[in-house]
Amino acid sequence: MVWNRDFLAVREVIFDHDGMTSIRPSDELSVLVGYAAWAPWYDGDGNPLTALEGPALRAWFGSIGGKRVIDVGCGTGRHTEALLEAGAGRVAALDVTPEMMERARAKLAGKAVDWVRHAMPAPLPFLDKTFELAVLGLVVEHVANLPAALAEVARVLKPGGRCVVSALHPDRTLEGQRARFIDPATGERRHIITYHRTTDEYRAAGRAAGLVLDEERALSVSPELAEKLPRAEPYVGKNLGWVARWKRPFSEADLSIFAD
Repeated sequence: MVWNRDFLAVREVIFDHDGMTSIRPSDELSVLVGYAAWAPWYDGDGNPLTALEGPALRAWFGSIGGKRVIDVGCGTGRHTEALLEAGAGRVAALDVTPEMMERARAKLAGKAVDWVRHAMPAPLPFLDKTFELAVLGLVVEHVANLPAALAEVARVLKPGGRCVVSALHPDRTLEGQRARFIDPATGERRHIITYHRTTDEYRAAGRAAGLVLDEERALSVSPELAEKLPRAEPYVGKNLGWVARWKRPFSEADLSIFAD
């Protein structure tokens, strides 16, 4: 499939600018360009963060047998595949980077997945109250206008539906760490635009979207993980990831339906 490059340029602006102050090193790649370059080896590069946050989010899927769910920022389909394995009836999988989605589609060909090219925080192409669960795995730190993005997620969740999120821990972004990968062709370390937020700011973004926080926790690196994944060694005993679970509350209008 051929993508219109004017369309791509517009979508990059959605990620990179909404008036938010961000110090961007000159070597930092946009989300679109960075993940396009990372796509060929994303699944096999020994990233300790994905090793931590994958199981943490899966533990929060809950009962989704036969349900419609949405994977926002699906990338190469890590969480999309996990949602299907957990019994989801149908998954809407969205991402802005064609190269990442092509890999996801190849892995999950013929599965109950609707693939959608989309950049947050643009309006989601779904009706209100469509999904039981929304997954945003390592996405929110790349979105400048996070309250708007979470508001869209809240809109498409059913009352009582859940939103599970993972991110690079604020301790790491405070130190200037960003999403990054090593280009095997050049040995060069490449960085992708990443916004620093405190946990308080993440919580505030959820509240602004009308979501209620159920649980959150930090993901720290154990010595055992460092033995398996050498890239984890500098982070032993440190927080590397952060995960949160929100719920869309029932409104008075929702409750009146049940009362009737």
